[in-house]
Amino acid sequence: MVFGCEVGAPRRRGAPGPALGQTAWMPAALDSRRAWAVVAGAVLANAIGFGTVYSFGAFFDATAAEFGSGEGATALVFSLTILLFFGFGAVSGPLADRFGPRTMVGVGAVLFCGGLLCTSQVQSVTLAYVTYGLGVGMGCGCWVTPLTATTGAWFERRRATALGVTAAGSGLGTLILSPTTAWLIDRYGWRQTDVILAVVGAVGLTVVVLLVDRPPVPRPTRAGAHLRAVSRTKPFRLLFVSGLLMSAALYTPFTFLVSFAKQDGVPAARAALLVGLIGASSIGGRLGLTALSGRLDPVRMYRLCLATQVVAYLLWLMAGSRYVLLAAFAVLLGISYGGFVALGPEVVIRLFGVSGLGAVLGLVYFGAGIGGFIGPVVSGALADGTGSHRAPILFAVVAVALATSATLALVDRPVEIGLDSDLSTKAEGGCKTVGHSMTVGDQHE
Repeated sequence: MVFGCEVGAPRRRGAPGPALGQTAWMPAALDSRRAWAVVAGAVLANAIGFGTVYSFGAFFDATAAEFGSGEGATALVFSLTILLFFGFGAVSGPLADRFGPRTMVGVGAVLFCGGLLCTSQVQSVTLAYVTYGLGVGMGCGCWVTPLTATTGAWFERRRATALGVTAAGSGLGTLILSPTTAWLIDRYGWRQTDVILAVVGAVGLTVVVLLVDRPPVPRPTRAGAHLRAVSRTKPFRLLFVSGLLMSAALYTPFTFLVSFAKQDGVPAARAALLVGLIGASSIGGRLGLTALSGRLDPVRMYRLCLATQVVAYLLWLMAGSRYVLLAAFAVLLGISYGGFVALGPEVVIRLFGVSGLGAVLGLVYFGAGIGGFIGPVVSGALADGTGSHRAPILFAVVAVALATSATLALVDRPVEIGLDSDLSTKAEGGCKTVGHSMTVGDQHE
């Protein structure tokens, strides 16, 4: 019995529960070749979006010098981008549940490519807030959450692996585009590089539109009530806060690692390679840790990833210009943050189920967007105010330590949410609900 619903046939162990007001069923297309085509599209979209945005550090010094803006003002471009990159998921997730992922990728492609082209023409950092922050950030935000949710809904048996592969796309994109972008800027300048990235994005995202499709699962009949009920639970609040704090820490190095390293005397190409190392090692974290999540408690692994990031940031604090320590920091951060990001959707599904996943993930990612906005702004202000690299790095250490603490109360079991009685009295297909609370999520014995 799931959601208090009596159904005619028993649901397989580990299968996702039905949406509110729906019966349990198992579409035959789950885990199919079509599902893996969707994964391929999501990998490509993530590589383009994350790879482009996470290459912002390569643009940092050139744009700051041309616009005459300080580190804090320039970092605000990246902060706005990350705010919408993840935060817009609170809007795009429910929209994808309604209209499907193809529509959202198409809209996102127009915003993303248009934002890059417009940024190549701006003459002030204020305009870059609009063209890059809003255009590129909202464009990526149109597909990041929907494609993650779509991937999760296309799978049952291989869900963790599929989510890990999908998440690895962001690491792959960072690995390729971060050093490539730095080379393009040195050769053609930052404006022409934006144009090149727009063309690459237009071609790649057209392929993505052809690959992705709506998952063969029932849509939630009371999506708004489901989302409100989930958002009121303590586990959801803990996930929201931990994601916010982790992002506040994470986007400090993505904004300043290259710049700080160059200021310490590291050559520009080797400094840009550090971001590539984060991306490369994150692939291992995403694939390796999600593979283990089928055998180990994913919530504990999620927490361990956060704790490991504390160690990584302490390495950065001690590194200075010592490239070996900088590289060690990049690798350790990549593995731990990559695992955290890849395990996040699996943890959400284990706690709250697969139905309405786009909306729930979108709200979780909204917290990450807020953290991504706060982190670079605070770190830039600390760097400008103290004239030192230590204060921004210490900020990252404290933020991720608090994020780890926020997850201590999380337990790997389905969450019971309280629902109003009028939402617990009727279900399609003649099902009867029991009581005024329902268990949301997979059943794990």
